[in-house]
Amino acid sequence: MRKLLLGTTALAAAVTLSANTVLADVSISGAMEWTYESRDPGVALGNYASGASNDDFSSDTNVKMTFTNKTDSGLTIGMVLDMETDGDNAASSIDADEQYMFIKGGFGEIQLGMNDGAGDQLTRTASDLSGPDANSDNGGTYTGRLGTSAAATAASDHFSGTNTTGLADDNADLIGDINDKNNITYLMPAIGGLSLGVSYMDAGDSTTANGDMTVFGAKYAFESGAVTGTLHYGNASIGGASAGDGSRNSDSMGVDVTSGPFRAVFAQANHDMSTAVTTEVTDYGVQYDLGNGIVLSAVGTQIEENTGGETSDITTIGLKYNIASGLDAYLTYADYDYKAGDAASATNPDDDGSVTYITVKAAF
Repeated sequence: MRKLLLGTTALAAAVTLSANTVLADVSISGAMEWTYESRDPGVALGNYASGASNDDFSSDTNVKMTFTNKTDSGLTIGMVLDMETDGDNAASSIDADEQYMFIKGGFGEIQLGMNDGAGDQLTRTASDLSGPDANSDNGGTYTGRLGTSAAATAASDHFSGTNTTGLADDNADLIGDINDKNNITYLMPAIGGLSLGVSYMDAGDSTTANGDMTVFGAKYAFESGAVTGTLHYGNASIGGASAGDGSRNSDSMGVDVTSGPFRAVFAQANHDMSTAVTTEVTDYGVQYDLGNGIVLSAVGTQIEENTGGETSDITTIGLKYNIASGLDAYLTYADYDYKAGDAASATNPDDDGSVTYITVKAAF
């Protein structure tokens, strides 16, 4: 991370400004992930037909700029802009991943703009133990094909899709959370080991944009001898998209424990896909730091809907190697067994396969 201090003297040398210019602390950080992905699908369909290479290169780049000022009253005000570009095989456009302002003081912190909600900031999933291409980073890689048409399936570079039946996601953090959407978040100051937060998102002003979301998150940190850990809980209440539609609910709870080189996470989540269909996710994993920059991990994930028989079981093993300061390499292997249940179709069959990722990540 590079920090630039923009003070009165520097600014006056460039332009004629008042000598009362407020000091601004500007932080610029960045990271890039380069990934090789090799797929071994259980069925030949779409991009994964006989003769397909079933592998590709991709990259993901983030540049984050943070501006902060201290006011005379002791408040800290700031602005964050996180720009991202990602794509397979060719360069893609640059998008604003996050853009928001924050106000910090003795009352806690208020965040306004496009950022993750309190649930994402305070809940946990065992997939956090794996590398950057694990379940939580791909957002549904093992929950069925694109399931709408043969053309859509053929256009998909991943196994994931938008199934309208049972499986919402492939990890047990708060599934129905606010993800980089315009919202207001309040984080209370920590009370001992307890951290609390709440977020509100207005879905918009059209007739089908009534799905406002209220999110609550909590984290409690504890320590007992050589063991440290955190308890996590999140809940989201989601309004119906159209007037008269029923509301939906999403919740998550988990525990994250560390003792010496060992770390373990267990989490469970439920998310209403509709007023009748709910996704249920359980994940659990362990991580072991071998030393010399090597960290091993293993994660198990079970996903199912409460009705209809659609399920997915995933086993993920990973290795992280710290090559140098700010430079890491990851090897991640995921084996999945997807059962379509009542979502079965010609474009969304049962699938039993695996994916291997090799990722190099540089942080600045």
